[in-house]
Amino acid sequence: MLNYFIKRVLAAIPTLLCVLLFLFSLIYLLPGDPASVMLGPRATPAMVEALNKSLGLDQPVYVRLGHYIWAILHGDLGESVWSGRSVSSLIMSALPYTIVLTLSSMGLAAFLGIILGVLAAINGKTIVDHLVTVLSLIAVSVPDFVAACLLLLIFAVRFRFFPVIGGGKEGNIVDQIHHLILPVIALSLGWLGYIARLVRDTTLEVLDMDYIKVIRSFGAPNRYIAYKYALKNAIIPVVATIGLGVGKLLGGAVFVELIFNRPGIGKVITDAVFARDLPVVQGGVLVAALLFILANLAADLSYAYFDPRIRYE
Repeated sequence: MLNYFIKRVLAAIPTLLCVLLFLFSLIYLLPGDPASVMLGPRATPAMVEALNKSLGLDQPVYVRLGHYIWAILHGDLGESVWSGRSVSSLIMSALPYTIVLTLSSMGLAAFLGIILGVLAAINGKTIVDHLVTVLSLIAVSVPDFVAACLLLLIFAVRFRFFPVIGGGKEGNIVDQIHHLILPVIALSLGWLGYIARLVRDTTLEVLDMDYIKVIRSFGAPNRYIAYKYALKNAIIPVVATIGLGVGKLLGGAVFVELIFNRPGIGKVITDAVFARDLPVVQGGVLVAALLFILANLAADLSYAYFDPRIRYE
């Protein structure tokens, strides 16, 4: 398992390096002078010169690249052009909101998806199976931002069961959970439907295997067989899907955070894009990419843990 872990970590390093090079090159992809673009048309030559000096744009590219990678390795993501705050502090203050939203959404999707998938499998070709199939297809077909808008209009604006915007008062767990419910539902719907379909199909395949037929011949009920024996093998592909889903949910969380005006890394990046605050954009995208890589690494390790054939191969 240790050798497999080392191989997966080494395989993730080139991806991270590519992300670093892309983020570094962003400043050169801007049309015109980067400092003038960030400061806007009213910037004076003195302001442009000062920003170029603070960002190191007056130095050769190879020197800037070396300083950029060295700073990243030491946890220094730079400073915001407008607020003067460190990018690290801006991201770390918003990151817990995004992590809680992402993990809660995937947890809800996995919990309900596994239950509905197994329920559909043990009731194959019945009204229960057809109903779960239709609902899962609908859930997969609805984009995150559309679900967020509908939930906001119905349950927050029309019936006022939930607050419209915000992340809740700091230190008030109950209020924060109240603000979290609608965003979690909106973000989890698509993955709930996908996991339900995946669990149903894999469970049906396992239930058709010979060892399950032997267990069934002893008179064990189908529901007991599904949850006690079949689910252990059927859950293996779901583990990899959950890991991949956590990484993708980080991207989908951007739209949900904007719609519900929740604090989070997605909102920080979006605000920085509109404000042309390039250091914050670079730092935010780097952290999001790192979280995505870590989520996929955790999925690979979990997959190898549940299925030893993977690490043996």
